[in-house]
Amino acid sequence: MNRSFLIIAAGAVLCSMAACKSTKVTVDNMGTVKTSNLTETENVIQQVFFGEWTAVNVGGKAVEGENRPYIIFAKEEKNPFEVKCYANDGCNIVNGEFAVTPGGKMKGIGDFISTMKMCPDAIYEMGFNLALKTVENYSIEKVGRDYLLYFKDGAGQTTMIMRKSDIGFINGAWQVTRVYGKDMTKYEDLQLVIDLPEGRIHGNVGCNTMNGSVVANPDMQNSITFKDMATTRMMCPDIAIEQSLLDALGKVSTVVSADDNNTAILKDASGQEAVVLKKLNLK
Repeated sequence: MNRSFLIIAAGAVLCSMAACKSTKVTVDNMGTVKTSNLTETENVIQQVFFGEWTAVNVGGKAVEGENRPYIIFAKEEKNPFEVKCYANDGCNIVNGEFAVTPGGKMKGIGDFISTMKMCPDAIYEMGFNLALKTVENYSIEKVGRDYLLYFKDGAGQTTMIMRKSDIGFINGAWQVTRVYGKDMTKYEDLQLVIDLPEGRIHGNVGCNTMNGSVVANPDMQNSITFKDMATTRMMCPDIAIEQSLLDALGKVSTVVSADDNNTAILKDASGQEAVVLKKLNLK
């Protein structure tokens, strides 16, 4: 570790001793996330950086298809201004670490380790790895609930853009309270559990149990869709209620939150409210 990085780390310790307790991410009126000092930078690392980012543009070319490059940033316990990087360039796994420091500075620490598979269809591999190796600066833009991370080289040119969808609030257990405007609060068994990290949804849709997949479109803000839903096949007196919920879930394309993330509104492709969920605080 170099001397300047030790100074930054020491500054963080002094800040904590001086009761620098703010954990709010600062965003200006243009949507740019501010990282001009130690506190702002550490807040951004803790609250924004960590998690999975999907490539939307590599080397000036829009990323398309299902096998998109992605990065998962994780905490480095020894230093708050270092982040671990677990990435997939569309073919190979790439691991390394970055120093993220005030003023939008970001640089790889040491060598990155990569698997060595040959993938003729990995069209973004070269540009993705070049962006990781040459990044010296970055900026983050907040768009709705999403974040866009811009990798920039020493000349200030953008080499890659990553998107992180901030819909983590949807993780957990939920009570279905409305389906296309119809009140469902009397049907207490209508409960769903959504697990974004595992990409799964399961629950009780009235009488039968249901399992399915959760998928997000990286090109769409607040995107969430439910696919491959399957249920048990018991005959139930309220089968019409069950079918209406399954049909509505199959039409969902986005999700927004309300009431401090205690209510989730699932919308269809036309923007119409399809399903409304209320957070369950299960022990």
